[in-house]
Amino acid sequence: MNKVTSITKIANSFPYLMIVSGALIIASNHVLARYLDGAIPPMGFVFWRMVTGAIFLLPFTVYGLLKNREFILKHWRLFLLMGALFVPLGNGLIYVSYLYTTAINGGVVSASQPALTVLLSWLLFNEFINWKQSIGILIAGVGVLSIITNGELSTLAGLQFNIGDLVMLAAVIFGALYNVLIRKVPREIPVSQLLIIVLCTGSIITLPFYILETIYFAPVTITPLNIFSIIWVGVAVTTIAVGMISFSIRKIGANKASISNYMRALFTALLAVLILDENFEFYHMFAIIFVISGVFLMTLGTAAKNDNRVKQQ
Repeated sequence: MNKVTSITKIANSFPYLMIVSGALIIASNHVLARYLDGAIPPMGFVFWRMVTGAIFLLPFTVYGLLKNREFILKHWRLFLLMGALFVPLGNGLIYVSYLYTTAINGGVVSASQPALTVLLSWLLFNEFINWKQSIGILIAGVGVLSIITNGELSTLAGLQFNIGDLVMLAAVIFGALYNVLIRKVPREIPVSQLLIIVLCTGSIITLPFYILETIYFAPVTITPLNIFSIIWVGVAVTTIAVGMISFSIRKIGANKASISNYMRALFTALLAVLILDENFEFYHMFAIIFVISGVFLMTLGTAAKNDNRVKQQ
C-alpha cells in the first residue's frame, strides 16, 4: 500500500516538475537574449529559432499535418494571423527589447501576459470578467508600470520611458492576443500540429524583415555561440519547454499550471543577477510581488474550461 501511495505521489508531482523545468528553460530565453546583446540581430534570431523548431517537430507531426490538411487550409487566414502574432510581433519584439532593457525588467513585464490575455478576451469577445480578475489585472498593471517607470512616478509625468520596456510590453500584448485566438483553432488540430503551423507561417512572414535586416543592419554571423544559441532557443525553448507546459496544463488544469508565469519571472531575475550581474533594485521586488499577486488573483477567477494549448513564450 505504501509503495502504491509513493508511486501516486510521484505521478501527481510530475506535472509540477515539468512546470518548474519549463519555466526555467523559458527564463533562459530572456537571459540569453540579453547576454547576446545584439550579437544575433533580432529578426534573424527569431527567424532561425522558429525554423529550427519547425525542423525539429516536422518528423513527429508530418502525418497529422497531411491528415488534417483540409482543416488547415480552411483556416489559413487564422493561422497566418497567429503566425504573425507569435513570431515577429511577439517573440521578435522580445529580442528587439533586449537591445535596450535588462533581463529582469523583461522577465517581470512578460509575466503579466495572463492578465492581458483575460483583458483582451473581454475587449474582443466580451468574455465575462469577475471582480477577482478585474482587481488582479489592475494589480498586475501597477507592477508593470513600476518596471516601465523604474519605480519613479516622475518618469510617468515626464513621459520618459525606457524604449526597451515599452517594446517588451508591446510584445506581451501581441502574445496575449495570440493566446486569445487559440480558442478559434479547430479541436482537430492538436498542440504539436498547431505549433509547427504557427512556426512555419510566422517564419514566412518574418523572412522579408530578416532579409532587410541582413542588408541594412547586420547579418547573422556563424560562430559557435550563435549556433548554440539558435539551437537552444529553437529546440529547448520553442518545442521542449512548450511541450512541458502543455503537458502540465492537460494534467492539472490551466489555473494551477499558471504558476509557470510566476516561476519564469523569478528564474529570469535570479539568472540575470547570477549570470549577467544585473542589479536587483527595490522596485524590481515591488513589481514582481504585484505582477505575481495580480496574475494569481486573476487565475482564481478564470474558468477551468479556458483553452491553453500553445502559449506565447
